Amino acid sequence: MEKKKFGLSSFWLKLIGYLLRTLDHVGRLFIDKGSGVTIPTAYYVLRAIGKCAFPIFVFFAVEGLYHTKSIKNYLLRLGIFALARDCFGFAFGAIVKLPVINNPLIGNVFTDLFRGVLALYLIKRKDWFSLLAALPIAYEFLAGYVVNRTYGTLFKADWGAFSIVLFLFIYLFREIYSLNLSKKANRANVDTSVLEQATGALPRNAFECVGILSAYLLFYLFYRLGLVWNGYYLLPNEFIPIGTYSVLSCLLLLFYNGKRGPDNKVIRSCFYLYYPIHLVILGIVSAFVGVLASVI
Repeated sequence: MEKKKFGLSSFWLKLIGYLLRTLDHVGRLFIDKGSGVTIPTAYYVLRAIGKCAFPIFVFFAVEGLYHTKSIKNYLLRLGIFALARDCFGFAFGAIVKLPVINNPLIGNVFTDLFRGVLALYLIKRKDWFSLLAALPIAYEFLAGYVVNRTYGTLFKADWGAFSIVLFLFIYLFREIYSLNLSKKANRANVDTSVLEQATGALPRNAFECVGILSAYLLFYLFYRLGLVWNGYYLLPNEFIPIGTYSVLSCLLLLFYNGKRGPDNKVIRSCFYLYYPIHLVILGIVSAFVGVLASVI
């Protein structure tokens, strides 16, 4: 009988991620940060807490890459929702006569997830198709010039080039962990799962959290050296100081027990549909109350 693991399943961590993301959108849409140097406390707190959702989404997007039955359908779903989300953003901006450059509903997390999963899928193939992974990766780094300066924010990812780097670091540290564990298991002539339980090895999710921390440290170093800056596509706007708090999501991911928890087609559909539906509701309400945040 398998020993019951303490911690949080993917269901509960994803649910927490969506709740955090909702707080981020409430702060983004309903609290005017103004044009002054001092950021309103409510805006700062809601957005800093809400930003913790993104690393959770990326973490489980990488998990999905390893466990999904059909990677093509997985990518198709992400691509459809990314496109639909941007279409809603443009439609909303047109209705309320909001300039594209000031529209906080353009640029979405599904675009980040789609490009990240696509890049890792190509890398995991380990054939000549893997060379094509350079395309979504390069796009993230070049989009600051190509996209923002020509098509406004069309197909703009929510977290810019940082998102693709976060994907790569989580994948890299996961692969390093698996390779190391596999070598030890082969030497001991036992299954990797048996070795992991018997030796009390550092859980894989803890190793992946080290990858997340490494990505944040790398970009913070780039920021301090003046190689990247807020407002440019390499970093999401307000990454410094608000976005950096999202690294605290590692404290939640450390409790991941490797289990799915409640899982069926209805639950999976609800997770996909909640994101655009809650944005529609918040967007409509914010338009009526007239307190849409100024510029993101």
